[in-house]
Amino acid sequence: MKFSNHTIIVENYPQPGEHLLYSTRTQALVKINQELKHLVMNFRDMPLEMKERHQAHVNHLLQMGLVVRDEAEDKKKLQEFQNQLKHGVLKKRFPVTILTTYACNFKCVYCFQESSRDFEKMSPETAEHAISWLKSKMEQFRYDELFLIFYGGEPLLNKPILEHIAGHIQQWCRRHGFDFAFLLQTNGYLMTPEIIEKYKKIGLSHVRISVDGVGSDHDRNRPLRGGGGTFDRVMKNIADCADQIEIGISVAYDKGDITPIERLLDYFEERKVLNKLGRFICSPVHPTLGGKDTPEKVVGSSCMCNYEDKLLVETNRKIKELFEKKKVATKNGMAISVCPLTRDKAGVTIDQQGRMFKCNSMLGHPDLSTGNVRDADYNDRHREFLNLDVWRQCPQDCTYMPMCSGGCRLMSFLNNKNFKTASCKKPYLNEMAPEYIKRDYDALVAERNKKKKSA
Repeated sequence: MKFSNHTIIVENYPQPGEHLLYSTRTQALVKINQELKHLVMNFRDMPLEMKERHQAHVNHLLQMGLVVRDEAEDKKKLQEFQNQLKHGVLKKRFPVTILTTYACNFKCVYCFQESSRDFEKMSPETAEHAISWLKSKMEQFRYDELFLIFYGGEPLLNKPILEHIAGHIQQWCRRHGFDFAFLLQTNGYLMTPEIIEKYKKIGLSHVRISVDGVGSDHDRNRPLRGGGGTFDRVMKNIADCADQIEIGISVAYDKGDITPIERLLDYFEERKVLNKLGRFICSPVHPTLGGKDTPEKVVGSSCMCNYEDKLLVETNRKIKELFEKKKVATKNGMAISVCPLTRDKAGVTIDQQGRMFKCNSMLGHPDLSTGNVRDADYNDRHREFLNLDVWRQCPQDCTYMPMCSGGCRLMSFLNNKNFKTASCKKPYLNEMAPEYIKRDYDALVAERNKKKKSA
């Protein structure tokens, strides 16, 4: 009996002598005392009386995958898990991103699509093929929910197609017993209360808007394509719609500087909008593939993602402290986030021509497409990505193997000019994983206490 190689132990939290256990394979999270921890770590040498006294607890840890009987069992469970990730339906929600158009009224300085942009809009004919493909996958794999993300470009530049797809799919899902919802990923410039109200009737559940700081900071990074600022209008639209729909905010940062994020939170707070907003997602600006014919010519290689893990850790800690101080919800915590390129039934992105991609950052590169909505099956590129099995290159006892599986294939290509090399973030995870686990535990305790009070 032993702790699984894929169990993280956060010692002496929330109190001395109490320890959190988190499985990167099953995502189980529990708190144990010092005696139980000592028993598992020294199981062979412990007296029979102690083993019998804690048998129920040990069995519970076995069921959750936090403890295994021996090394062979650990290896077997990892193999089974990797096979399930590769071929199974990991979640009952089927997330599909739809690019209604590449066209955009903004010209963002770090846009990964800019070097390969095609301003063509999705046609009604392509939309019909996309609808048919979505229906076939829902019927084939019996997902509980179809979740669409309308994306661009700027999706509101092709509203007729967005409305047709969402409206048709909503009605079809109702008739066939599937849940349906969609997210609108927009720059916010064209968003109005009237559009939000109309789209809620066809399944809109929330909106996500990218904002890069306040005033000139935002306008410098996200100007209008023909020139001119965008911040004031986007802020007005957010304020006008915040009471109608959940609006999440995405913020990009670079060089470890979170001052623009802090100023943005202050701005929302001063205007009494902050507490009306949904979750914030703060992400480092990352490098992108080169132009359509030269993806290996990486753009923006000096960005945050290529900095030392130490700087990323320090920046994330600053952001965590800032959001906790403001009592603002963020997307955080531990989760299985395996690269979608290596999963057969993961979500896809459908571009305006009907081509499918397993990663948004590959949009605009036809040779990286994994299929087309006009075809029944995925193509050879899909099978090539699926069979990379990069995780086999990594130490099989790595704690993070189940949630990482060799890392992001895009980052591997950007750093190594191939998709076959592991992209390891273990030093970063060693620093941040305990903090994420503590945050998850605190959130669970707070939710439980809230339910007790309301009971």
